[in-house]
This record gives sequence, C-alpha cells and structure tokens, in this order.
Amino acid sequence: MQDEDRQKTAKKHHLISATLRDRILAGKYSETIPGQRVLADEFGVNFLTIRKAVATLVNEGLLNKRSGRGTFITRLKRARTNNIAAILGGLSYGFGGQHTKLVEGIQQEAAKFRHDVIMRPHLGDPQLERQAIDDLIARGKCDGMLVWPTRNEGSQAVETLKAHGIPFVVVMRVDSRYRQDVSYVVDDDFEGGYLATQHLLGLGHRRLGFVGRSAKSEGADTFEEERWLGFTKAHHEAGVPPGPRIQADWMSKPEDRPSPLSKTFLRRIAGLTGLVCVNDRVALHLLGLTQQTGLTLPAGLSIVGYDDIDAAELFNLTTVHQPLAEIGAEAVRLLIDEIEGRRSEPAQRKLAPRLVVRETTRPRSD
Repeated sequence: MQDEDRQKTAKKHHLISATLRDRILAGKYSETIPGQRVLADEFGVNFLTIRKAVATLVNEGLLNKRSGRGTFITRLKRARTNNIAAILGGLSYGFGGQHTKLVEGIQQEAAKFRHDVIMRPHLGDPQLERQAIDDLIARGKCDGMLVWPTRNEGSQAVETLKAHGIPFVVVMRVDSRYRQDVSYVVDDDFEGGYLATQHLLGLGHRRLGFVGRSAKSEGADTFEEERWLGFTKAHHEAGVPPGPRIQADWMSKPEDRPSPLSKTFLRRIAGLTGLVCVNDRVALHLLGLTQQTGLTLPAGLSIVGYDDIDAAELFNLTTVHQPLAEIGAEAVRLLIDEIEGRRSEPAQRKLAPRLVVRETTRPRSD
C-alpha cells in the first residue's frame, strides 16, 4: 500500500513538473513561478508534492531558488545569432526628426562587438511594435533587443520581453509603470527642462510658459513631465512663480500635420515673453507666430525647443541637444553585457543634455 502511494505521488509530481516546464518554455510566467500554496491549491496536492516538482526543474536548470525571495526562472540559453534588434519610434516624424544620430550610435557600437543590427521601426504604432517583437521572438533572429516603446502600449512590449526571457534595454522613453524593473538609457529630461528655463531666466525673462502635449501631469509622457519639473525647479531657484503649462492643441498625434494656432492657445500665451517647448516640432511650429499675430521673434517672444533635430539648426532655433549617438552606444553596451551574462540586475542611465543657443532667444526688452 505504501509503495502504491509513493508511485501515485511520484506520478503526480512528474505531471506537475511537466506542466510547469511547458508553461515556462511558453513564456507563461515572467520572472518567478507562483508560490507553493498557490500551486498546491491549483493542482490539488500537498506541499511535499509541489516541492518535489519544483526540485526537478531546479535540477534541470529551469528554476533557481533564492532564499527568502522565491523561485526564479533561469534565463534560457539560446543559439547565438550575433544580431541585435532595434525596435524604434521617432523615425518618421517631420522636420528632419529621424533621429539618425541614435541609429548611428547603435550601429557603430554594435559593430565593435561584431554584431549586426536588425532595424524594425514601429513609427509610434503599438500594433507594429507588437508584430516586430513577436516576429523576432518566434524566428529567433536576434540575441537581444533595444526598444523605444510606444507612448501608450510600451508596458505590454516590456512584459512580453520579460516573459520570454529576452535580453533587452529600453531607450528614449521609459514609463513610470515599469521604470524600476528594466534597464534603460535616456536623456536626463529634468536637467534639460531646467537648462532651457534657466537660460531664459538668465536673459531677464520673468513671464514664461511651458508648451507641451498636455496641459496637466495626468496623461503626459514621463519625459514631458520631467521637463516640466525642470521648468518649475528653475523658477523656484530664481524666486519666480512658475508660468503656465500650455497644451499644444494642434498636436493630437505625432503624425498629425501642423494646423493654425487656436485662439485659445494665443490667449494663453498673451503677455508671456518666453516659451519653453517640449520638443523642437512644437517650437518650430510656433515660429509661424509672426504671420498669425504680427509678433516679432525673438524681440517680442523668445522660444526654446528640445531635441536639436536637423531642422533646429536650419531655422536657428535655440534648443536642448539630446546626446542621441551616446544614448544608442550606451544602450548597446548594456545589452551586450546582459547577453554575455556579465550583468543580471537592471542598469539605468540618464545622459546629460546640453543647451544650444542660436537666434530664437534674446535678452528681455522692456
């Protein structure tokens, strides 16, 4: 009778370990498997059977038990391809905003490690982002991925990559929903917003506005919120009340074509002498104020952009330069470290921007 019971128990724990193995290989779990109590309830067995099933997978190398932390999924070894993929947005926006420097930084650094780069632009479309990631995973085309997440669905891309144990590094945009748990390389947006505002305050301007995609924190991109916080910090340090946060209401989507400035927008900027813009596209659109209002720039209104895209230099726009080539190169280095097993914990980098003064700002004229 005891032998029969032992055989039943052995059969159960082998069936459970097989089920858990299938789930792990299919990416059903992210980083850990459920706790013993949850698994015991699910399979209708006691803790001892679950412990035996888990021990089998630990011995196989699929699981790794960490004292006091839980049972973690071991990253599976895959055949090396010497390819990395770059799934990027921001490559089709107008005004020379192709971010070629980011791509150059990625490609040049990857070449140093003898890796080729598979470029998969998603153009801000969550469906294209999902398709690119699913295709690369299914075909095993790369050893790891660099991901510039889409604005609203980026967390889904991150969860997919984590679930499949794919090495990845986030670039350019990192959402607060997953910021703590991933490796990323971004521009220091807080510092950039601070530099732009400090420049205008240093020129004697005291009535400034911040022009972004959103008129409030809720719903704003993390990078926009950081730039806004830099704007407010510079004001506080100068002993000046922060100016208004104004929505660029003609920009419902990055792909939208610019439209005339609304009366509401013009009313909100009335009386201001300087504007800090969330990006160069917004700032360049505002250069059309001269035709619509007769206001002279920069004598009547100083404008600072952000990004330093190609057209910023063409139109002599004062702006904040993002170190795009350096962001791309550093992201590749972090990704290769993870692929090679030299790093297991998330690595997070913010690279310093710099102010580029051109002809759209000047000292305040009374």
